[in-house]
Amino acid sequence: MTANGPRRLEGELLTECAGWIWEQMQEEGYMLAGELVELVLETERELAIQGEPLDTIAARLDTEFVNRGISASPAPFEARLIRVVLEWEDEFLGFAGIPRAES
Repeated sequence: MTANGPRRLEGELLTECAGWIWEQMQEEGYMLAGELVELVLETERELAIQGEPLDTIAARLDTEFVNRGISASPAPFEARLIRVVLEWEDEFLGFAGIPRAES
């Protein structure tokens, strides 16, 4: 907790989180742009769904990205891949001491 209240995943911390997730995914052999990782984190907060179960968040973001016309290549950017991003986000939040629902 900071002097102004609980830490939140925003600003530089969100950018740091997205970069760290991207690095972890690269090491696991996933091919995706770092901007897509940041998009997941930002959209999850824009829709205020970060406190929901991971499968629910992944499905909702998948639908949202389809509606927005967002796609990826060479691998499709779908709920399964979004779920991997969210799992790594959980790891980062744990290291940062930020509860998911408050992030």
